[in-house]
Parts: sequence; structure tokens; C-alpha cells
Amino acid sequence: MYSGIITDAARAFPEAAVPSAEGYYDDMISLCDSIYRGEPPWKIVRRSGLYGKSDREMSMVNAAKVLCDQMADMTFGQQADIIVSDREKQDYLNRVLQKNAFWDRMTGFFSRAYALGGGAVRVYIADGEPVLDYLGAESFIPMGWSSRAMEEGIFRSVIRRSGKYYRLLEYHSRNEEGNTRVRSRLFVSDSRYELGSEEDTAVLGVQPEVNYPFAVPMFSYFHPACGNNISDSCLGLSVFANCRDTLRSLDIAFDSYGREFILGRKRIIVPSSCIRTTVDPDIGNVLRYFDADDEVYQALKCDEDKDLNITDNTMSIRVDEHVSSINALLNILCAQTGLSAGYLSFDRSGGVKTATEIISENSKTYRTAKTHKNMLAEALKQLVRSLVSLGVYLKICPDIADYTVDVAFADNIIEDDNTIIDNNIKLVTAGLKSKLSAVMEIMKCDEAAARKELEKIKNESSVVDDMAFDPSAGSMKTSQNANVSTEAVVEQAEDTAGKTLNGAQTQSLIAVMSQYKQGLLSIGQAVNIISVAIGISKEDAKKIIEGDED
Repeated sequence: MYSGIITDAARAFPEAAVPSAEGYYDDMISLCDSIYRGEPPWKIVRRSGLYGKSDREMSMVNAAKVLCDQMADMTFGQQADIIVSDREKQDYLNRVLQKNAFWDRMTGFFSRAYALGGGAVRVYIADGEPVLDYLGAESFIPMGWSSRAMEEGIFRSVIRRSGKYYRLLEYHSRNEEGNTRVRSRLFVSDSRYELGSEEDTAVLGVQPEVNYPFAVPMFSYFHPACGNNISDSCLGLSVFANCRDTLRSLDIAFDSYGREFILGRKRIIVPSSCIRTTVDPDIGNVLRYFDADDEVYQALKCDEDKDLNITDNTMSIRVDEHVSSINALLNILCAQTGLSAGYLSFDRSGGVKTATEIISENSKTYRTAKTHKNMLAEALKQLVRSLVSLGVYLKICPDIADYTVDVAFADNIIEDDNTIIDNNIKLVTAGLKSKLSAVMEIMKCDEAAARKELEKIKNESSVVDDMAFDPSAGSMKTSQNANVSTEAVVEQAEDTAGKTLNGAQTQSLIAVMSQYKQGLLSIGQAVNIISVAIGISKEDAKKIIEGDED
């Protein structure tokens, strides 16, 4: 029971006003954690059959875990840059984060925080170095907060050593001077679920009380950016707390999808005389019932010899109906959690997938991610302030009072190459962007490489100027009078690609064919350019070139 932390805290710190929140920890945090771990209350279902009733585990899609993982990846996903204005402090921070596997563990930490409604990173000293402890909402009790952030709290950590369970409870508060004070109590037990007897904190190398010469909290708390409509506590709320019915319906639909292959497998009707029968122990009659555990053959009693035919009675499996139902439920889940419709989808071959299409700045997904990132950025800034203050205290970080902390996120806006190219063409044409910047963005290169590319374009411009397109003749004329039949080339390209080419693709195709005819491009270069421009394989691009030569 997750409410045990309330009881443990009250025993360890009887003078503290521990809030009475047992119900929220048991009814909400514990429930959301079980759903996240794939152990929801609806996992076990009853089944009935020829051999009696029994329990079975439902096949589950576990959309809660998928949702939280995607939230964590969308908002953090190792794409955040923590920037400190002072170089020495930045170097110190990088060392501490790297040593504590920060970038490897934070995505998982945020995934669980989205599931449980929050999480905290505790900062403490071990062997003269700052150490990070990543804790979920079930291991933290808020004790004091302001409009800016959580400032006081009680933490519980469980350590197993030599067959015993040690529970370390820490109370982070303020002393009389208003600075940070950390009091620790240690308990030992043979059971993981009992507090046990009090032990000297020196067993774990922990001081019973530490008073720091600063007021910065030695922890950072994060919770999702969604209002808590279940409790008036300052604790956050799971992103799927109000979606439990949808999650249950998703698992029911997915379970039915899996059962469809069991119940709808091949069935062949044969005369009952050919099949072993079952005797009903109550009435003594010989019976045969349909059951999910039956094999292919089903018995059918017939009175007439002419009816003794072997018949294939296999039913079609309703794959499309199940996939459509699951996708409809996923769209409901997206709407309930602030994601755009279709962001999560179910594919019959690959399971639950995320969207790869363009996410614009006006999309619901983008706005939701932005809101969560604002909360995440504040939590990361608080963590940096805690580490810097502790580093100064330990004299391993320079004591510079004036410094700033910024957190920069990648936008995570998904754009395909064609969209990037089209946007740059429009901006350059309108005079709102330089060609140099456009080439750097399109080619994803630095300024030096972009300048070299522009120089190549400039040198080739004389060749391009010598080419003229004659619409009336339907051909591209070159300085060597080598004519390329545009109509035939485009028609062949569309047949090979299986689609109609747009204007830009058509012009690119004609220009490449003309340069290839003049010997300005090798066949390999022409194949690569046509393949990228039209969006076809290199083999198909080669067929287009070879077909024109014929």
C-alpha cells in the first residue's frame, strides 16, 4: 500500500504536520502505477468452457505505458540543452550529470512521472560528491511550497543490504535562519513492507542532520501540466487518470482481437462417430460442446447417411473491424490527453505507432508538449540551482553569485524534406531569406559547405542559361542541339513511378535528362538525382534513363 509512506513519515518525524493523504496515495497513485506496469484491475477475466470455469489473463495493448513513453520522448528525449552562463559552472554541471547517468535515466524518470503524476530528484552528498536519487510520486510527500516551486518535503528510499531492508526517511525543511535543513531517520526490517526498528544513520554513512548555509532546496519536483481534479493536494495528476475507461476499452478490444484468431481458427465439421465424445458426469449423456480449446475438428450428429459429409465451417476473422475499433479508441485517448487525433494509431503489422506526418505549431500535440516543457524546464532549472549550491558548499564549484540557467528544447516539429525545400524557396523568392541560409537548412550543413555549394551553382549557371525550354516543340533544347522529348520522358517516368509528377518534379526530370545527354552528369549522378527528386528507387530511375536512350 502506497499510503505506508504517510505512516512511516509520521513515525519518523512526529513533530512534522504530515498531511492525511492516504486515500490519494492508495486510490490514485497506486492505481495509476499498476496500470502503468501492465497490472490493471481488469487484467484477469473469467472464462467458461467444457472443462469448467477458470481465470485467464487478458491480452493488453498497455496504452498507458505507450502514452507516457511518448510524452517523455516528446518533451525531453535527450533533446534538452541545459546552459549555464558561467563556463566553470557549466563544466562542473556536465561532470555531475554525466557521473549520475542523468541523460540515460531522465527519459524513464519522466515517463513514470507522467504516469504517477509527478516525481522528484533528490540531491545528497556521497564520498564528497553530489549524487542524484530519482524517486517517483509514491516516495515523496510535499510539506511546503510557494507559488514558485516545492520547497519542503519528506523522501523515502528503500535499500536492500545483507538480506535486510533499510528505509531512509529524509525531511527537507527550513531552519530558524531560513536555510535548508535535512534531517534523516533510518529503519531496518526483514520485510520490504514493514518499517521495522530504528537504526543509526551512520550504517549508511548518512548524517542525522545537516544544516546548509543556503536556502536552495536539495531536491527538484516535477509534475505534468494538467490540473488535479481528483484531489486538492499540490501533488500532480497522472496524464491518464481521467482516461481509465478508455484504457480498459482498448485492452478489451485488443484482447478480442487476439481471441479472434483463437475462436475463429479453422473448423471442420465431421460425423460425431469419428470424434471422441465426452460424458456429462451429472446426467450420464454423451455430449460434445463448442469450446475455445477445441482443435480443428468439430463433431456433428447426423441421422441420415447422406448427411455424413465433412464440411469446412471456418469463419472469416474480423481484422479490419478490430483495427478500426482500436484506432477509434486511440483517437479518444489522444483527445483526452491533449494530443492530436491520429498521433497514436494501431497498425495490424506493427502494433501501436506514433505519427510521422508534419506537426505544425498550431497542432494540439505541439501546444500540449509546449505546456509540459514549461513545467519540465522549471524542474531542471531548480535541479541545477541545487547542484551548484551543493558544489559551492563542497568547494568543487566556483562561488560566483551571478549566473543564469537556461533550458533549450528541440521543437520536435516533424517536417519532411519537400516541405523544408518548398518553404525555403518561398522565403528566398520573397526576399525574406538569403540563399546561403536556405542552402544551410536544406543541406543541413555549415556556412563553409553552403558557400562552396553556392559557388558550384554559380559556375553551372552558364550551362543552365544555355538551355531553353520550347513548349511548342515539347522539348528541351541545349547548346549542342540535343533534344529530349519531354512528353515521352515524363510519360515514361509516371508509368515507372506509378504516380503523376508535379511541376517541380517534371522540371527537375527534364533538366537532369538534358545534362545527362550532354555528358555533364554521369549515369550514377543522374540516377541519384532523379531518385530523390521523384521519390522512386534507383532501379526505377535507371529504367527511365535507359528507356529514353532506347
